[in-house]
Parts: sequence; structure tokens; C-alpha cells
Amino acid sequence: MSFVKGLLIGATLGLLFAPKSGQETRNDIAKKFDDSKKSASEYADMAKVKSEEMQQTAGTATENIKLTISKTAQELREQLHRASEDIRSEAKLLKEDIRETAEDVKETTEEAASDVAAEVEDASDDIKAEAQDKK
Repeated sequence: MSFVKGLLIGATLGLLFAPKSGQETRNDIAKKFDDSKKSASEYADMAKVKSEEMQQTAGTATENIKLTISKTAQELREQLHRASEDIRSEAKLLKEDIRETAEDVKETTEEAASDVAAEVEDASDDIKAEAQDKK
């Protein structure tokens, strides 16, 4: 826009100081003004075309971004689902390990209790036998 203003001012000053008659100068000014209007109109048309191109490019970019975001969201959902399934599977295995360990502890405890009971019974029998021997 500044270029057009500068062009108009420069052309007007050039014509005003040129050694021509008033009518010639006015005709030159009018001609330069018309030329400047045409140039300004051409610049406006170019700006409009560029604006439309940019709008189309922005629309395309927006669609591409939407598709990329949608695809990324889908991939994240799938990864989350797989991770959830992995966690469920690991939890199930851990639950089975804990159950087996608890059963092992129960069996070991029962065996130890049985052994202790047998030893107590043997010791009790020994004590009874000694008591009878002493009588």
C-alpha cells in the first residue's frame, strides 16, 4: 500500500514541476492517476487470488491435521487396550502364583504341625513311661 502511495505522490510531483501547460499537466495527472488505479486494482486482484490460495491451503492443512489427530488417537486407544490386556494377563498370572504359594505354605504348615504333634505325642509317651518307671 505504501508503494502505491509513493508512486502516486512521485508521479504527481514529477508532473507538477514539469515544464508543460496546465491542461497538459492535468491530463498527465489524470492519466497517471488512472494508471495508478489500474495498478492498485491489479494488486488487489493478486491479493484476492493469493488469499483464496492461502484459504484453500489452510483448509487442506486443517483436514490433514484432523486426519493425523484422529489416526493418532486411534493408535493411542489401541495401545491402551493392549496395555490393559497385558496388565489383566499379568494380574491373573500373579493371582495364580499367590494361590499356589498359599497352598504350598498351607501344606508345609500342616506337615510341620503334624510333625510337631507327633514329637509332642512321643515326648508325652516318654514322660509317661519315665513316670511309670519311677513308681
